[in-house]
Amino acid sequence: MNRTRTILYLLVIALVINSCSKNGGTTAPPPPPPPPLPGCASNSAPANGSFATNTSVTLSWSTVSGATGYDVYLGTTNTPTTVVAANHSGTTLNYTIPATANATYYWYIQPKNAAGNATGCATTVTSFTYIVIQAPAPFGYYVVGYVPSYRSITSMPDVKFRMTNVVVYAFYAVNNLGTLSAPASPSSTLSAVATKARANNAKILLGINDGAAGNFKNMAATATGRNNFIKDVMNTVRTNNLDGVDMDWEFPSTMDGTDITFTALIKELSDSLHRDARYYLSCAITAGKYAGGFRDAIRNEIFPYVDFFNIMAYDDFTTDPVQQYRQHSDYTLATVCLNYWLNTRGMPAAKCVLGIPAYGRPSGMTQTGNIVTYNGVLTQGGNPQYDSAMVTTTATPTPFKVYYNGQYTAKRKAKLAKDIANGVMFWEKGQDAMDNNSLLKAACDTVGRSY
Repeated sequence: MNRTRTILYLLVIALVINSCSKNGGTTAPPPPPPPPLPGCASNSAPANGSFATNTSVTLSWSTVSGATGYDVYLGTTNTPTTVVAANHSGTTLNYTIPATANATYYWYIQPKNAAGNATGCATTVTSFTYIVIQAPAPFGYYVVGYVPSYRSITSMPDVKFRMTNVVVYAFYAVNNLGTLSAPASPSSTLSAVATKARANNAKILLGINDGAAGNFKNMAATATGRNNFIKDVMNTVRTNNLDGVDMDWEFPSTMDGTDITFTALIKELSDSLHRDARYYLSCAITAGKYAGGFRDAIRNEIFPYVDFFNIMAYDDFTTDPVQQYRQHSDYTLATVCLNYWLNTRGMPAAKCVLGIPAYGRPSGMTQTGNIVTYNGVLTQGGNPQYDSAMVTTTATPTPFKVYYNGQYTAKRKAKLAKDIANGVMFWEKGQDAMDNNSLLKAACDTVGRSY
């Protein structure tokens, strides 16, 4: 009987509980719905189509609302399938790419959360290219010879080209558009000089100077101007199969801010020329004897960007009639200039090239019409071993003294440049003697350069 009562009691309790549930009793809530799929991210850096110069690359992208992680896809096709980082928690990833020059890498981000992965994100792919910026290999003691466009190369035998391992065609000019202009009526074209240089195992560089006062300054004043100029320079270098560029913006200055824009231009041009260690960059710079805005505009920070500097250790003349016996480019000037650039400023000796004039200047009188080529001095009876002679010119038919560098001084300077620097430069090849009295020959014989 008791057992029957117990069973009935339990049944009643069960019925009561069941009735309470049907009439508003408490139950467990249903599970929440899954979150929506996240959207796609936008790549921030590297910028699309940009260059990377380091194998360690920082990828960054936008934050996506609702994403709990990001899969990073990267590869060398425009639809990369390799995940280089799975479920990455941040929006920045440091990744090391292979050191394969000129390889282009494509990448995109696929955000994800508990509901799954974002879809369609492959359309957000962007790219960057790994490039190597490195100076081309130096080639020993530099012997640089300028060939002005107004000088006919038919008067220069091949041996004069073999004596130099660098030939600079002078000059293309910066025009008022900030791009390059070839000489209007050249006696020798860039193509002809380049052909002759290559045939005699010399590098051929394009010399660039200021076509009119202010064109260099105006061009370099903005990043856009510099970029357009460099594009035109690189196109000219490649089209003509040249070996590089010689920049002859000889006198940027701290007095007008062109020291800043000159520095920027040199760095940017160097990066373009030095891609894949392909092209050379040289600069013609002030002698360095006199302090001031021109000298100080050549900043030490450009030393790593330029392959060699042509130091114009000449033209130290005066028109003061009291000083009638002043050599414009003596041996002492060479030592002063090299000491300044090498020791005071710390220019690497391997990049230091001493300029030697192949012409003479008078002292204590006007220079207009009275500059005489070295070859012209010899034609009037000047001694190739001396450094001065009495000459006449159309401008000054009365004999006057002109100061020049003879073979003896050229030899001394070449040896000095061999001992403490790394080369000599001549302005210019057409002014030199074309026979055994040649200054180029004297320099090459002194340093043991065969030709």
